[in-house]
Amino acid sequence: MTSSPAPGRRPHLDRITWITYLQLSLFAFFLYGFGATQALLRDEQGTSRTIASLHAIVFAAANVVAGLLIPRLMERWGRGRVIRYAVIVMSLGIAVYTAPFGLPASLIGTALVSCGGVSLVATANAFILDYQGSAGPAALTQANALAALFGFLVPLIIGLTTALAWGWRTGLWALIVALLATELVRSRQPHTPRLQLAQGPRPQHPATAGRSGHDHLPMPRRFWWSLGVVGLLLATEFTLTLWSADLLRERAGLGPAAAAASLAAVTGGMFLGRIVGSRLAQRWSVDRLLVSSIVLTLSAFFIAWTFTRAWVIVTALFVVGLGIAVHWPIGVSRAVASSGGRIDRASGLSSVAAGVAGGIAPFVLGVLSDQIGFHLAFLTVPVLLVTALALLLIRPVTTTEPAPEPEPVNDDALRRLTRDDPAGASPPEPTTADRPAADDRPPHSQ
Repeated sequence: MTSSPAPGRRPHLDRITWITYLQLSLFAFFLYGFGATQALLRDEQGTSRTIASLHAIVFAAANVVAGLLIPRLMERWGRGRVIRYAVIVMSLGIAVYTAPFGLPASLIGTALVSCGGVSLVATANAFILDYQGSAGPAALTQANALAALFGFLVPLIIGLTTALAWGWRTGLWALIVALLATELVRSRQPHTPRLQLAQGPRPQHPATAGRSGHDHLPMPRRFWWSLGVVGLLLATEFTLTLWSADLLRERAGLGPAAAAASLAAVTGGMFLGRIVGSRLAQRWSVDRLLVSSIVLTLSAFFIAWTFTRAWVIVTALFVVGLGIAVHWPIGVSRAVASSGGRIDRASGLSSVAAGVAGGIAPFVLGVLSDQIGFHLAFLTVPVLLVTALALLLIRPVTTTEPAPEPEPVNDDALRRLTRDDPAGASPPEPTTADRPAADDRPPHSQ
């Protein structure tokens, strides 16, 4: 028996890692833009909060479908090809979401973006955790710090373009160009077997990579408890990013553009929190980090919920952002550590849990808001946080199992990889276990 997922070394920041970080950040640009545009879209379409919340339900449903398919798609196509198709689907979805054709178009666009975005996130997360090894939690937190920076910028951009009468769609149209350009750059990079192939933790010889039959066995019981924590924490994050603008509009009397721009307080806090969190992840266990972040979030939330002065609410929301910053990256790292080495499957199921919780919670809040008022309904946030805290304390992650040795790729699979993606048949690069420790690497690699 070993201690809970422990602090690791510093991440290895090579070019493919930075490109993967950037692709995750572009999805975050849409995700936080999605929250900032919901109130504006609701005003434009003339719908109630309940009807507007259907976007969250559609996002969640598509999330679940994609999350269940992702591990199979990674096994069939490899991670690189899944990311390529995900970017294409996501770009198409953004174009449909921003089309001025009313509620049906925005719902269809939401579904497409969810399928593409969740596929991108789950595949990129699996790659980072596999590629970085013991530095995985810190690397994933770094990736999400950059994503939070993009999330910080998008409400400001949407608020500015709305105030300037350019329309809230302008920033999202620019995102389509950025997504396609980044994928083009990634496709021109030298091959990286960890990205081209599916999961392959510890190759034994040059032809060894890919998934083991072990990945199809039932997941350990402790994984499902960890997955429940992921769902509850992501439900909190989705609820805050989708509805904090309404808190500012209702309690502080801000206008639509100012409220949308003020959502940057949450994402700005998340950006700073993930920078700090990536450092803490190298020193603290994941359970200690999550418990501390939940306590901080609860404290700041009640300040934001209680006061009516705009500057107090915005400041408290910034601290809320600091608290929720590590929930997704550390929650996923904790779930993967509980999976017995089933990295791709654990990453896909984490996306499913996030989608279900992230869709249901905002929808429930929207329905409750129309029934009992938004301010009282917003108390769903501390309910979710307290439940997650209870699960963390009742079911801590106390053991980890080493990943199983993968089986060699058979001849048919190797021929298919060579045909579909020549780079995938090249000998795998050294694993994280074979690389020198961070302190032994040349300075430029850090």
